[in-house]
Order: sequence, then C-alpha cells, then structure tokens
Amino acid sequence: MTIQELKEIALHAAKGTVPAVFANQDIDVNAAFADGLRELAGSVNQFMKNRYDIYEVLIETIDQIVPNKVTTALNSFAEVKQVPQGQKAIFKYPVGRERAKKFLTRAALSGVYETFRLDETSFEVGVNAVGIGATLDFERMLDGVESLAEVMDVISEAISEGVFKEVHKALRAALDASDRPPKNKVISNKFEADKMVSLMNVVRAYGTNVTIFAPPEFVAAMGPDAIVPVGVYGEKYPAVGAYPTDDIDKIHNTGFISIFRGAPVVQIPQSFVDTDNKQTWIDPQMAYVLPAGKTKVVKVVLEGATQIHDFTNRDNSIEIYAYKKMGCAILTNYNWGIYQNTGIPQTFVEE
Repeated sequence: MTIQELKEIALHAAKGTVPAVFANQDIDVNAAFADGLRELAGSVNQFMKNRYDIYEVLIETIDQIVPNKVTTALNSFAEVKQVPQGQKAIFKYPVGRERAKKFLTRAALSGVYETFRLDETSFEVGVNAVGIGATLDFERMLDGVESLAEVMDVISEAISEGVFKEVHKALRAALDASDRPPKNKVISNKFEADKMVSLMNVVRAYGTNVTIFAPPEFVAAMGPDAIVPVGVYGEKYPAVGAYPTDDIDKIHNTGFISIFRGAPVVQIPQSFVDTDNKQTWIDPQMAYVLPAGKTKVVKVVLEGATQIHDFTNRDNSIEIYAYKKMGCAILTNYNWGIYQNTGIPQTFVEE
C-alpha cells in the first residue's frame, strides 16, 4: 500500500466513510488502515525507517479531524479560524455597538486569562500549545493488542479536549470581568430556576435562542424543572408541584435533563487530572448561558499543522508526542451569562 493510499484510507477511517474503490466490497476500512500501518511498521526497524511517512499520515488525518470536531462542537457560540503556521489570527468586532468594543478576555503572557480594554476595531488572538504523549509497545502492536490507529484516535481526541478546556478557562475567567453587568451573572449556593430564567431572558435579547453549557455535576444539580408552582388542596394535603414527564424520563434514562425552559442543555465533557479522582479539569460549579446566532461570543484559532515527535525507551517502546497550537478569547460580556452554583463541591483548581 502506498503512502497516498494510506492517507486516503486513514481519512475515511476517521470520518467513518468508505472510499469509492471499496464501495462494492465487504471491507472494514478501519482494519484496512491498521493493516496499512502494519506494513510500514511490522518491526522496530521498519518503523524507524518509515516513521516520518507514518507521522505525515497521522498529522494530515488529525488535522482534518480536530478542526471539524472543534467547529462542530463549538459552532453554536464560537467562531473558529484555522490559519497557517506563523500567520496571526485577526478578528474584527462590530464598531456600531459601543459596548462590544471595550473589553477582551484572553491569555496574557503568563498564560493566565485576563481581561483587557480594547482600543481598536480588531484584535489578535495569541496561541499556545495543547498536546499529549502516548506510549506504543511494539511487542503488543505485533501481537495485535495495540496499533498506531488507536494512538491516532487518542491524540486527536486529546487535542480536541485540550481546545475545549482552553475555551472553558477563558469563559470562567470572564466571571469577574469588570464590564460584566450584574444581570449577566448569578452566584448562589443552590440551583434556582427563576434566576436561571432571568439570566436566559437577558441573553435571549442578543440571539435567536440560548444554549446552556455546563458540566455533568451542574446539570445533575438542576434536577427536574417544576413548571407548576406548589399549591394547597387543603390544610392537610399540600400539592407537591407537577414536573414535566419528559424531564422525569430523561432523568430516569440518562440521569440528566436535556432541555430547560426551551433552551438545550449541553454537557461539557468532564474528567480528572489526577489518578486519585479528586481534581477535575472543568469547574463543576459553572454553567454558561450563550446566545445562538448573530455575533459569536468566543473566538478560537488553530494555527499550523499538528507536530509529532518521538522518544525510544530502553525496552523498545516508543513514546509519541503530539501538540497543536491554539488560542481563544472572549469578545464581550454583556450578551452572555454565567451561573455559579457554590453548593456543588469544588474540585477544580486554577492552573
């Protein structure tokens, strides 16, 4: 199999599609990709000889997967730009709205997200690197237990999650931005439906609809939505309120609601940064109410190609490292909201 053929098969395997040449054949594209990689890396020596061709296949495939995945996941509230290596990502903001050109939340030189005053009609989003390392054991690969295809999946997933984490850091840092109106922020020691509705109503003025983005801990604390207020049938028999049947079904089937007063509730993927499962990588107390349509609040840039390098251990296992340069910024604070539920145990530690 040629490198070009392997690149084509890799892309189809990643997208879950079938190349035209395989259209009428009963062929597993993922297995064909794994077999193609095995031809180039059937031994340590073969891998060392062909590794740069293999990395080229992985890089081109990852650079097709990650931008599409990021754009799909963030499209409702973020503008995503892909730029070549070394090119600056410049975003413009509408000059007709005075409030939209005062502040910008982005990473400072220290890497911490801070809010800056804007004095121009466009701004640059700086980048930093998000990456991952994966170990490939050749004995296990030759036995069919591990594969480079799996490494590629792990790398693309990790880089995508790294981008999502940076977006979360920028959103969270905007909680205390000096230009955030009081009506665009709620801090409470419990989830209060009426306060979330008030927040949504403010945000709805700037978009066709709103979407609530929150980690699973926050969504679980929302519980079913009590549409009918508690009433009293008699002195001894108070009514307990009526919950929407769909909410009860969702909680029964998945543990979470998926819509709140007409607004989709989208879960931000949660994970742990330590093996003790004590520290999470997303703040469980925070939910973000973002407008759909019109000017998008978040600006994301992906710069250049994914970079891959390796290190060979004494046991012949290969550590493969990959990183991609990205950056994000929050353009405004008056047209989206934050709800912080301090009653949820805090497991997030600011980096």
